Amino acid sequence: MATVLCAALFSIDAQAESQARKYLGEREMCLDLSRIKESLVLDDQCIIFQTYDGGFYVNRLPVPCHGLRIANGFAYETHYEKLCKQEIIEILESGSATAATCALGEFVRFKYKGTINDVRKILKDGLLEALVQEGAFEEISPQKK
Repeated sequence: MATVLCAALFSIDAQAESQARKYLGEREMCLDLSRIKESLVLDDQCIIFQTYDGGFYVNRLPVPCHGLRIANGFAYETHYEKLCKQEIIEILESGSATAATCALGEFVRFKYKGTINDVRKILKDGLLEALVQEGAFEEISPQKK
């Protein structure tokens, strides 16, 4: 019985890992601002960035940024012509003098060709949740190797 359970768990882990390999590519700490074509907020913790070359990057914030999904967008200020991990974004809320601020996470390449709305649909239809559950957006540190 224990062997069957272990085999089933291993099979589930292998399937989840294959989704990360199938959909996710390299991680980048920064994106040059000149590469960013548009962005789309998926939820309070995830933003999709499309680059001019047709590529996509998923940025999963380290913690949820409450109100990001329903806000009028977000703004950032940078002096380096790059948008980087830990860069602070400010939620744009209509009629509010104070806006929440949140830090960005790593930019993870999403291997897909299509439109940004296609990527949104794929991620919203359960893929994002599956990738998060398998730990695909957790940072790789020397202790985790």
